[in-house]
Amino acid sequence: MRWFKLAVVVVLIALATAASVTNPARASVQQDFIAKLVEGARENERRTGIPASVTIGMAALESGWGRSTMAGTMTVNGTVYKVNTLFNIKCTSTPSPYQTGCVPVSSYEYRADGTKYLKVSNFRTYASWADSMLDFGRFLTTLSRYAPAFDYTRYPDQFVTEVRRAGYATDPKYSELVISIMRSYSLYQYNVSGAGPGYPSGADTDTPVVVDPVFKSGSDFPALSRGSRGTVVESLQTLLNAAGSTLLVDGSYGALTEGAVKTYQSSQGLPATGAVDDQTWSRLLPSLRAGDSGERVSALQLELKAEGLAVTVNGTFDPATEAAVRSFQERQRIKPNGAVGLATWARLLG
Repeated sequence: MRWFKLAVVVVLIALATAASVTNPARASVQQDFIAKLVEGARENERRTGIPASVTIGMAALESGWGRSTMAGTMTVNGTVYKVNTLFNIKCTSTPSPYQTGCVPVSSYEYRADGTKYLKVSNFRTYASWADSMLDFGRFLTTLSRYAPAFDYTRYPDQFVTEVRRAGYATDPKYSELVISIMRSYSLYQYNVSGAGPGYPSGADTDTPVVVDPVFKSGSDFPALSRGSRGTVVESLQTLLNAAGSTLLVDGSYGALTEGAVKTYQSSQGLPATGAVDDQTWSRLLPSLRAGDSGERVSALQLELKAEGLAVTVNGTFDPATEAAVRSFQERQRIKPNGAVGLATWARLLG
């Protein structure tokens, strides 16, 4: 995602590895957290099939055992947000019925060479941890790319592996960390199905599967509005300029960018809200391939460069750009044809 590519928030990584139960005070934190989630995780398993051990293990990793500021209240640029998230799911153009809003947070993303960098993204906020768990269940069961994981509801370790492969997290060690937590704290005992540790016979636990993803409009693009910042806003501004605007490409969604969005939406017969939703993205985003040129190609190159790929933002879909597109598609389990359609755009922008 970067598809709905969920990144682990900076502060969480230091808390992510399984803690030693030899320290009573520390163990109490972990056990208290588990106790708070068990019933909700088991109910989530009954509703969705997601093993309770997976829900608890992923929540423990992503929230630092409930100690992350995102698991409670945090202040960003003077604004106080009640975040209450356990899973750090990014906002999209179509809000979840469980979320209360979005909060801008710096999070880690990973480049092709495995190095990480900071990126500001909007994450969903909730009224409670319970709502965060409900949204987690909804998230995995409604996005088609996670469907392969549900072939392994009786094998929690493989379930987590499939979720990571489908683009849930960019950290290459994500599934390893979750499985370590599940095993260290015997989380399998909470599975309604009785499923334990291990992998099914013959399962591929390492090699990514290349697929042609089903694009779902409204669930894959980032929600942008006044106040948004970052590379994705630079790409938006570049695309708007290609459509006739004269914006400064500065990555800041201010009044001028909002006005340009409204103008573009009106020209397309869309509601002129000034916020970029899935319909606006679908109209703005071009299909691109080798030989194309212009500002739309520059927007593509901006996103590829943000992914750590070796491209020059020159507005020409040259061999280096095509190679970068193929490399990105392979990483995202998209058929690597070197052409850019909505599915590739969605993962680049998400």
